[in-house]
Amino acid sequence: MPTTSPLRPGLAAHVAVGVVLAGASLFEAAYGVQDVGVTGASVVISVVIGVACVVAWWSPLAAVVVDVLALGLPMLWGPLPQMGGAHLIATMLLVGYAAYRTDRRTGLAAYAVGALVPASTIVVAGQTVWEFLFYALILGPAWVVGFLLRREQDRSAELATLAEALRLEREKQADVAVTAERTRISRELHDAVAHTVSVMTLQVGVVRRRLPEDSVEEQTLRGAESLGRQAVDELRRIVGLVREGERPALAPLPSLAQLDDLVGQVRSAGTDVSVDVRGDLGGVGHAMDMSAYRIVQEGLTNALRHSPGAPVEVVVDVGTSSLEIAVRNGRATRPVRGAGTPGGNGLPGMRERAHVLGGTLHAGPRPDGGFEVRAVLPLAPEASLRPAARASTRSSR
Repeated sequence: MPTTSPLRPGLAAHVAVGVVLAGASLFEAAYGVQDVGVTGASVVISVVIGVACVVAWWSPLAAVVVDVLALGLPMLWGPLPQMGGAHLIATMLLVGYAAYRTDRRTGLAAYAVGALVPASTIVVAGQTVWEFLFYALILGPAWVVGFLLRREQDRSAELATLAEALRLEREKQADVAVTAERTRISRELHDAVAHTVSVMTLQVGVVRRRLPEDSVEEQTLRGAESLGRQAVDELRRIVGLVREGERPALAPLPSLAQLDDLVGQVRSAGTDVSVDVRGDLGGVGHAMDMSAYRIVQEGLTNALRHSPGAPVEVVVDVGTSSLEIAVRNGRATRPVRGAGTPGGNGLPGMRERAHVLGGTLHAGPRPDGGFEVRAVLPLAPEASLRPAARASTRSSR
């Protein structure tokens, strides 16, 4: 598991802790149970304890070594004093801090060095082995707490790293989905535009053949016919790059005219779908017709995937200046199988289609707990001039 630099308090905090523990050690010497009074040894011990707390800011292991000296230095001019409560607390804090701030090997070394403090009292002061074991065992929980805190922080850092990697992967998948959708849009636009230009070229050729040969009109239409063929060839060469390695699609181009078939497939899966088509679909161009179909298709797929069992309503409204599409579903009535993480690739693809056509797409939750996808696509000027025929409203359930 990768380790990270643990959070550590500032130098001022170390100084403050050192002052508090040094003062507690002096207070214990003056008014404690042992009633030894403030001697030179107790002053040295208190000062060294405070210094050890400050040294811990740079090196926790060195701080434990300094703490051991708190009992060794007074031996230079007198008997070894017993280990007081303040000193024991300081040693526990330093050992636990070393386990938290350093790796496992260094932390164990700090624990071993810390155990020398009570061990030295056995050799010099003649205390029993049981007293040594008591002090040594007390340091164990301190080391364990520091080690567990360090491990928990390492795990949290690892989870944060994984979460960031997952977020980047989602963004990458979304970009791939948008690119794939653009590729599919370009294929469909190629088919639609190539079909339109081909029909136009054929119609020009029919008119040209009815004109006197070599007349000005005939020559003009011949040139237009030639340009039309060139345009179709260029479209096939340019957009054909995105078809590399694919077999040509033989299925008919998708359109809103196939909406009933699409809804029938969804109903066969056990979902109640209502469809309301308003206006004249003949006023919708080929490119918008295909994209509108894909948006409805993806909206239905989204409802099936995330709200199984919920009723779905599809509204296609052809207005005078825009085509509005709405796919609404209620709250799921069955458990979602394989509920994945949020951030699927369907919505970016739908937004890309709407954006290519100069429209907008909004998707979000509804107050009743369901979900709604709404797209507004501007109609071409020539389409908006066609009669809306809003009386011809078709509904199916």
